[in-house]
Amino acid sequence: MPLKKSPILDKIMTEEQSKDTSLRLIKAALMGPSRSGKTASSVTLPKTEEKPLLLVDYDDRWETVRDEVEAGLVKVLKLFDPDPSSPKAWNEGEDLRKELWALARSGEFPYSGVIEDGLSMMARIAMNSALTLDNKRGLGGSPAKQHWMPQIQYLAKHINSMRMLPCHYILNTHFDMLTDESDGKIKILPKITKSLRTELPSWFNETYRCYREKGKEGKIHYYWETGGTGKYDFFKSTLNNRQKFWKDPIEIDFDSSPVGFEKLLELRFGKEKGGTDAK
Repeated sequence: MPLKKSPILDKIMTEEQSKDTSLRLIKAALMGPSRSGKTASSVTLPKTEEKPLLLVDYDDRWETVRDEVEAGLVKVLKLFDPDPSSPKAWNEGEDLRKELWALARSGEFPYSGVIEDGLSMMARIAMNSALTLDNKRGLGGSPAKQHWMPQIQYLAKHINSMRMLPCHYILNTHFDMLTDESDGKIKILPKITKSLRTELPSWFNETYRCYREKGKEGKIHYYWETGGTGKYDFFKSTLNNRQKFWKDPIEIDFDSSPVGFEKLLELRFGKEKGGTDAK
């Protein structure tokens, strides 16, 4: 009796599919301290006026990319809420997620990429939403034990859903310097609720450290570290597997083109084939 054909095996990627430029989507977490160039470098994704980037601004920092906004290459959705205890921004972020997926399913997705800026504020407003589930509080009105798991679930569901959209996706966040209890060494991990610190980087193909340095001429230079070692071990780049296509650090020279993600896509796939067709 012949074996029944498995529908799962039918989903194996073909050689032709592997060459499809629509699969060359950046899914990245940019991490670094304030003023390290995260927001400005995140909008270096391929974009056009016909298919701009969508910057979801939780931090009220959109003016960093005002030039791109005025050029029509970046659209800004401000979800910043001046009320530090309100869950309104989280609810709007969830409404946005659902609307974007409705557009994706319709086949009329209008953006080349979505950038969420940034995770620290997203975590705060996710907690505001979690606090509405139970009126009990900790000392000083702080979140109690029963609020942390809902916050984690909210963030995990939202981020993983957004990163699966048919476009580039960037999440900007800070990181913490922590002491490893096992060996006393300093490690760098995302600034997020404890159980997500090690899980979050695994959700992304690209996790870069953003930093800046002042040159001898007094100019500030911005950089990405795309392959981590030591205390920066979780930084990585699938695009640059085994360091074949570029050497770290990558300078983000905003005065030259290509820059940032456009430069990396060109280094990886070539000038004519790099990136996604944004038209």
